Amino acid sequence: MDQQNPVELWKLALIGLAAGTIGGGLGVGGGIILVPLLVMVGFDRHRAHATSLAAIVLIAVAGAISFGVSGEIDLALGVIIGIGGIIGSVIGASVMNRVSPRALTIVFGVLLLVAALRLISGADPLPGGAELGGPWEVLISLMIGVVAGFFAGLAGIGGGVVIVPSTVLLLGLEQHEAQGTSLVAIVFTSVAGTIVNLKNQRVRPRDGLVAGAGGIVGSLVGSRLALAIDGRTLSLIFGFLVLFVALRSLYRTLRTPQPA
Repeated sequence: MDQQNPVELWKLALIGLAAGTIGGGLGVGGGIILVPLLVMVGFDRHRAHATSLAAIVLIAVAGAISFGVSGEIDLALGVIIGIGGIIGSVIGASVMNRVSPRALTIVFGVLLLVAALRLISGADPLPGGAELGGPWEVLISLMIGVVAGFFAGLAGIGGGVVIVPSTVLLLGLEQHEAQGTSLVAIVFTSVAGTIVNLKNQRVRPRDGLVAGAGGIVGSLVGSRLALAIDGRTLSLIFGFLVLFVALRSLYRTLRTPQPA
């Protein structure tokens, strides 16, 4: 494990608070906020990702409970998607050295771009999505989880940014329910990833717990704010977030010179 100097606890708590407010409110876990802020205060890239994932466990649990209390959650779908996410992350890790991450990240960015534009434009779910049931719904839910986990492990992006628009467009969930369900799935994937990171000594448990504690407060605040906003407005907010992630991913990938 790296021997970097420890970061002040109050900084970790504030970072968790900011990430939890956005992550809990939008059903994305908060890694988009956690990682760059942790790097900013001195974490190296590996440690930032590992600490972010550990904090997300607590953020996702708190957010899922808040959405669940309000009835805006599909627990069964969340568990199925979470199981798919675990499978996807294992697959992503195993093929990382065989397939060009650059090419896959570009494809992923384009898919996110399409999803963002559909959410922003107010497009309806795909025909028949809301009527799915039985084996087809289980299969699609598993595949959503597999794709989210795969790209999360491969490109460091995924989770709710994939799950929320996919469950809205493919399964016909309402925006609030999609975000609550996403947080359930994120609990599974973040726990699995954190176990691996702990075994590899990539994360200090104290750092993850402190950031996660701040994240719990932020997640509860963010989820309550989200539940007070109508679904269309929330869909717009989430759509622009996904658009930002897609454009940032494509920009960083395309501007990086390829090795000769």
